[in-house]
Amino acid sequence: MKYPCPRCGRPMAKAARTAEGKPRWMCRYGSSRAGRVYCYSTTRPELGERAHNGDDKGPPPVFERKLRKGTKRYLITCAQNATPVHTKFWMALQVAAKHMRAEILVIPIRYKNATSEWTESQRNAEWWDKDLTPLLWNTRLKLNENLLIMGDLKTVPTASSPLTGFEAMTAGESAVIGHTKLQCRVIPSPSHKFPKILTTTGSCTVPNYTDSKAGKLGEFHHMLGAVIVEIESSKTFHIRHISAGRDGSFSDLDTRYSSEGVSAAPRAKAVVMGDTHVDFICPQVVKATFGPGGLLATVDPEILVWHDLLDSYAVNPHHFGNPFAAFAKRQTGRDNVAREVARAIDFVRAHTGKRKSYVVSSNHDDFLRRWIHGTDWRTDPTNAAFYLETASAMLAGTSLGSSGTSSPEPFGYWISRRGDPRIRALSSNDKLTVAGIELSMHGHAGPNGSRGSIKNLRRVGLRSIIGHSHTPGIDEGCTQVGTSTPLRLEYNAGPSSWLNAHCILHHDGKRQLIFIINGRWRLQERRSR
Repeated sequence: MKYPCPRCGRPMAKAARTAEGKPRWMCRYGSSRAGRVYCYSTTRPELGERAHNGDDKGPPPVFERKLRKGTKRYLITCAQNATPVHTKFWMALQVAAKHMRAEILVIPIRYKNATSEWTESQRNAEWWDKDLTPLLWNTRLKLNENLLIMGDLKTVPTASSPLTGFEAMTAGESAVIGHTKLQCRVIPSPSHKFPKILTTTGSCTVPNYTDSKAGKLGEFHHMLGAVIVEIESSKTFHIRHISAGRDGSFSDLDTRYSSEGVSAAPRAKAVVMGDTHVDFICPQVVKATFGPGGLLATVDPEILVWHDLLDSYAVNPHHFGNPFAAFAKRQTGRDNVAREVARAIDFVRAHTGKRKSYVVSSNHDDFLRRWIHGTDWRTDPTNAAFYLETASAMLAGTSLGSSGTSSPEPFGYWISRRGDPRIRALSSNDKLTVAGIELSMHGHAGPNGSRGSIKNLRRVGLRSIIGHSHTPGIDEGCTQVGTSTPLRLEYNAGPSSWLNAHCILHHDGKRQLIFIINGRWRLQERRSR
């Protein structure tokens, strides 16, 4: 029996046996590009796989194939060596690839596991499940001018931060790196550059780790998943992640994929908006989110969650003492606090529809409280009436309890005063847990009074979706949305990692970041069911 070469597909010739006495096959043709790449393989009756074995001499195989011309979509995942594929997820991934007309790329990674239940894994054997062999890819692939698939990187599956150190490796290009843990970062770049996104893939193989501390942590963060890449033009692409449940099924936008086929996804539980800042919201983001064919029309979420809804530009504490900012606001009427608050609430009312909206207590909303605390209303006749009514409501609700003084949050007071039952303002102590995901944290307040960030909120014992930094990302249990504003405002000079991004919370608790690039959030191409 002759096996085809994993690289060129030609029949391999029988060679000398391995040290264990197993037959070995060798490709004698080599690579037409390199001219000297040889692919060794050891027969494995239980998996039928053919790949270079770690005990053999010679270079490892090069996995590459000719991709379909004109391919617009790619499903990219990774596979651990000497480990079986998750059968149902792999079947669901193939169903999705057919439905999306996408190419599947599987990045092979290595891990030496002395306690593996699968044979030869303890010797770091370099074989992969037979179903994956035709789709393995371990070279660098440039999908367009701004996106690189780094298939040649072999990151250890137990790495706690698999993207660390690769920020500058791809220069100005975004990159997809194979790893079993899902992590995503946006790297600061000059304003004229395309956004730089680094992301790992998730895995299509089952967990297979040692019983060490690192192994147990790797198993805990192991994710069945993949990255969907959509190529729109020579420069523009779209990325989103898919995460599967134990049965291998997963949702992408409004579609559900399983080993049994394609169906309409259950209604999404929520869409968490990138920080809104209503007076500075980007019209392109509004259209992509709320317009015909937009994100909300596609996934029809049960609830909307808003971060930094109110910009509080009229009372921004960073403007105190700045006569030029005060002049500009007076000239344009942007120094009127009551009107700014009304615009923010009216925006939510206009876009909530028949669902419910939750306004998360955020740092820009809190500028209103800081203004009440630190301003003499007698020096601000434009806002005196609004100030006095707000302060009076706060005074009426102030109490002293066992934990100290508490008073109502002023923006929340005005939301409730408008009396719309669809809209609820969350206080800083309220909780909003949906499908096992905490949605009440803005992200500015960290553990024990520290400043909040995705790094210190990822390990607070719960999974969450936060906002605040305007930089979207995924790190362990924490997903961070971006902003709904233009990517340049008066306070973010220099290289920036800001990006327009919302997050879908699916019915099963899986989260999916949606990046809006130049006003578009996915490839605008009709898909057949």
